[in-house]
Amino acid sequence: MDYNFTRTHNRLMALLLVVAIFAMVVPVVMAQSLITGDIIGTAVDPTSAVVPNAAVTLKSLDTGATQTTRTNATGFYHFPLLKPGRYEISIKQAGFGELKQMAMVQVGQTTTANLNLSVSQSSETIEVTGEAPVVTPAPSVNTSFSQTEVRELPSAGGDITNIAQTAPGSVPNGQGGYGNFTSNGLPATSNLFTVNGENDMDPYFNINNSGATNLTLGNNEVQEATVVTNPYSGEYGQLAGAQVSYVTKSGTNAYHGNAQYWWNGRAINANGWMNKGSQIAAGVPNQAPFSNANQWAASFGGPIRKNSTFFFLDTEGLRVVLPNTDTVFVPTLLLRLQY
Repeated sequence: MDYNFTRTHNRLMALLLVVAIFAMVVPVVMAQSLITGDIIGTAVDPTSAVVPNAAVTLKSLDTGATQTTRTNATGFYHFPLLKPGRYEISIKQAGFGELKQMAMVQVGQTTTANLNLSVSQSSETIEVTGEAPVVTPAPSVNTSFSQTEVRELPSAGGDITNIAQTAPGSVPNGQGGYGNFTSNGLPATSNLFTVNGENDMDPYFNINNSGATNLTLGNNEVQEATVVTNPYSGEYGQLAGAQVSYVTKSGTNAYHGNAQYWWNGRAINANGWMNKGSQIAAGVPNQAPFSNANQWAASFGGPIRKNSTFFFLDTEGLRVVLPNTDTVFVPTLLLRLQY
């Protein structure tokens, strides 16, 4: 009887120890994600003393979603696993005026928004203009691209991998073989691409460029891109090269969308001097070689139910027509007569 009680007690203590360790580890792990960012900060009064147990509210300016937390004994607060976008931070505490401050969340990065409260005996709200700084606590090198930068950076064919080629340490792959660019001297096949946290790699070669056009399409639906070079933090890995994370656009409380079309053909292209010389020698009209490239993209998103349910649609395509020269062997008349 004593043996069974001791064994049960030991098992219970072991289970409690596992639960305690899990409780300490999970908050750290859950704060790391390929598709989210964090906001942290400290609330202080005019004398720089910390303000504990103050209610801090975070509101998404894109979807209207809100969440609330409280500062701890050292005045620190933390909002983890936030979708990239624009946010408003507000804090209320007795004896202080309400403070509102803007912040921007980027993928895989932590935004620090310290809250400086002012003493107030009446009801007033202080709004702080300007965005809070973005810091990266991990030793890795992060390069983030906003939606505007993703849209404005040149991208032939709408290939999303072109974005990563402008990150520090990255150069186009000029050695041949697979992969579009190399990072810090590592092979072009060592880069990992993810979209909304899921691998966006060719399932056969485990590379990023595949298909008939050798392009990875989807540039019009990208909201933000982040290129991370080693050393990596816990949420990254799998391949040794650059970790390229994309987050797609989504619906918000405002209807938004776009429609784009690009065309390129012989009519707007100059003729090469070698081709021009051969045409003159052959007595044919001077014109550029035939080509016809059509590319399009369109998106539309908005609310189904304000502050609750949203939708977003995107379509993209590329159709290229180029001449193909083949050698055709035609049998002679004698050969045809023989058969």
